[in-house]
Amino acid sequence: MIRWTGRTGFLCLLAVVIIGCSSSPEELRARHTKRGDEYFQKEMYKEAVIEYKNAVKAAPKDSSLRLKLAKAALEAKNINTAYEELQKAVELAPDNFEALGKLGEIYVVAGKTEEASQVADNLVKSRPEDPQGYILKSGLAVRAGKVDAGIDLLKKAVDLDPKKVKPILTVGNLYLLKRDRKTAREWYDRALAADPDSKEVHVTRGNFFFATGEREEGEKEYRMAIELSKEKEDLRIVLAEHYLYQGRLEDSEKELNAIIEEMNSQKARKVLAEIKLEGGKIEDAKPIVDAVLKKNEKDLDGKYLKGRIALAEKRLEEAKSLFVEVVKQDAVMAKAHLYNGMTDILQGRIDEGKREVLEAIRLEPENVRARLVLGDLYLRMDAPAAAEKEAIEVLRRNPANLPAAVIYADSFLLRKDWNKAEHVYAAMIKQMPKNPLGYLKMGLSKKMQRKPEEAARYFSQALEQDPKELAAVNEYVFALAAARKSEKAKNVLDDYLAKEPKSHLLWEIAGRFHLSEHRAAEAESAFLKAIELAPDFTRPYYELGVLYVNQKKLPEAEAKFRKVVEQDARNAGAHTILGVVLNSQGKIEDANSHYRSALEISPKNALAANNLASNLSDYGGNLDEALKFAQTARGLAPEDPNVGDTLGWIYFKKGLVDSASPLISEAASKLRKNHAVRYHNGMLLLRKGKKKEAAAELAAALALKSDFPGAEEAKKALADVGRQ
Repeated sequence: MIRWTGRTGFLCLLAVVIIGCSSSPEELRARHTKRGDEYFQKEMYKEAVIEYKNAVKAAPKDSSLRLKLAKAALEAKNINTAYEELQKAVELAPDNFEALGKLGEIYVVAGKTEEASQVADNLVKSRPEDPQGYILKSGLAVRAGKVDAGIDLLKKAVDLDPKKVKPILTVGNLYLLKRDRKTAREWYDRALAADPDSKEVHVTRGNFFFATGEREEGEKEYRMAIELSKEKEDLRIVLAEHYLYQGRLEDSEKELNAIIEEMNSQKARKVLAEIKLEGGKIEDAKPIVDAVLKKNEKDLDGKYLKGRIALAEKRLEEAKSLFVEVVKQDAVMAKAHLYNGMTDILQGRIDEGKREVLEAIRLEPENVRARLVLGDLYLRMDAPAAAEKEAIEVLRRNPANLPAAVIYADSFLLRKDWNKAEHVYAAMIKQMPKNPLGYLKMGLSKKMQRKPEEAARYFSQALEQDPKELAAVNEYVFALAAARKSEKAKNVLDDYLAKEPKSHLLWEIAGRFHLSEHRAAEAESAFLKAIELAPDFTRPYYELGVLYVNQKKLPEAEAKFRKVVEQDARNAGAHTILGVVLNSQGKIEDANSHYRSALEISPKNALAANNLASNLSDYGGNLDEALKFAQTARGLAPEDPNVGDTLGWIYFKKGLVDSASPLISEAASKLRKNHAVRYHNGMLLLRKGKKKEAAAELAAALALKSDFPGAEEAKKALADVGRQ
């Protein structure tokens, strides 16, 4: 029997432990690499990344090992790590052509065309039989809008390696982008023949079938991919998202709940919470997010989701605080950067918001939502070519993405390229005849071309598909009026109001319609009804205030609403309209007092916040306080050009021209008869050195109204330009 005695025995044991635990760098490299390989085979990519990182610590000059780490990081969607490791792999071994090719792919996706082109040329020259160089050249061609050239280059890659399925699938995707579904299907079939056990092939085919309306086939392909996959959680979640896109909300939630039950999946909980948020079901999302945070109160995804709830409820400061906290702790969480940027944009910090969205794309080039947000922002900034590029990036990966198709078409609409825009809208109608969106967009195109009868026909078709689509109701009514069918327009409105008498939105539409038909009494009645039904809905307040101003019934209106305020001091709507009426009489301080009262009662009153900000800006108030109220209004009414102009003008006064520019420019394009907006745009253009355009805007402002705050400055600026 062996016995350990005294201190000598302890020291001997300690020596054995120390000797047994110490390993050479070669042993550490081998051990961690083996574990990393095992995790990679099991599709446990995050775990593989950890093991490969440990292996790299033991062998930092091993190029092939860094390539393994990069490939695992790519699968784990950790683009930064992949990029850094690929660069190091190529530095260590310039002839590591696989690493060079994957680095080139990242360059293509990130838009680094010069670097990508150099890599592609190098690969084609040094390895003409390797398809990777042609694959990179194809990506560059597609980014440049040369889809046919991209297809030809990919076909060369396929000829060089007929068993490599990724370029085969990409050819199919590009034909689908060209709306050649027959040829796309042939290439997807070819990919299946090349590798029937490829998860990627079945997923891509599933996406194709879902996109073309063959839902059962799409589901079969996804179920096959799930069967082939060792890590099933992510694919099942993607399938649940496909159900959602098809409008099969019940099936989507059923699948996610099954994943949660079978796997106790936090990831599925988080996706389910996002789905609830996307569907506007804030209250349903809250307990799911609470469950995530209950398990781990420091869970950054949970905090991010909590921020999304705050954003959805327009608690913008709280949302901003949460997103900033998440970004500080996890600087590579793309979605947190995205929604942090979206919050900035809603608050009117356009430049900051754009930077955050671009950062989200840099971190995760595949982030579809980020590219869609950026594309939409470019449209609002009157940069249609940039918007088109973002749409193409999304469509290149998923030609069935509807929001991307809309941005793509809208970019042509903004350039008045009616044929190209309508070609896409017509395809939307053909592929989704039950969806009102294609008809609505086609109608808007006809409206912009001043073809009201054709526009009315499309808006009518949109309503046939969805009678409750109020945007279509609004456009249909005014298109009929523009086509001199006012009686029919009135009948349409009356029918809707008879069915939905408590819809404040319909009453607001009715007010504007009556106003356009010069029926002031009916307009006033409709606006008051809208206010009665939804006291926090600010548009009718503004319209009513404008009506009273145009009727020059200011003293009567003032007396009426002062009486309302006396009887009900907590009536935020009455304070707001009274503020508008007082504003129009030049009683600025009195107006501001009522705007402040309205905001104390109802902090979400966009009109009061906007008008108070405008007054503080125009009449010598505190610009920082004005900015605070303008940002509040922007968050509450992000699509209102009046609000955008107010915030833009305050930025201009604070010397933040880049932030001011997209806001004022957008407002000026939409509010051509607003003297203040035209004046602001003129001063902005003058600051940017565009003197001819500035002079035209300033002259237009003064023609619309000769006495407004800033009129003297406009006259002086106009005179100065004339002397130059």
